[in-house]
Amino acid sequence: MQFWILFLQFLAFALQCYSWIFIAYILLRWFPVNRENPIVRFISGLVEPVYMGILKILPPLRIGMFDLSPFYMLIILNVLSFVIERILVSIAGGG
Repeated sequence: MQFWILFLQFLAFALQCYSWIFIAYILLRWFPVNRENPIVRFISGLVEPVYMGILKILPPLRIGMFDLSPFYMLIILNVLSFVIERILVSIAGGG
C-alpha cells in the first residue's frame, strides 16, 4: 500500500511540474525568444509531443486572433491532478 501512495504522490508532483513547464511553454510562444536556446528547446521537447497530440484530436479553440487551445492541456492536467489527489485521499483513509 505504501508503494502506491508514494507512486501517486510522485505522479501528482510530476503533473504539477509539467503544468508549470507547459505554462512556461505558453509564455515562450508569446514572446520573441531565440528558439535555438537550449532551455527553450528542452521545454519545447517536453511539451510539444503531448500538446500536438491533443491538438490532433481536439478542434482548434480560437476566438478572433486569440488561440485558446492551451486551455485544453491545462484542463486535462488539472483533471488528472484532481483524480490522483482524490485517489490518494481515499487510499490514505482521509475521506
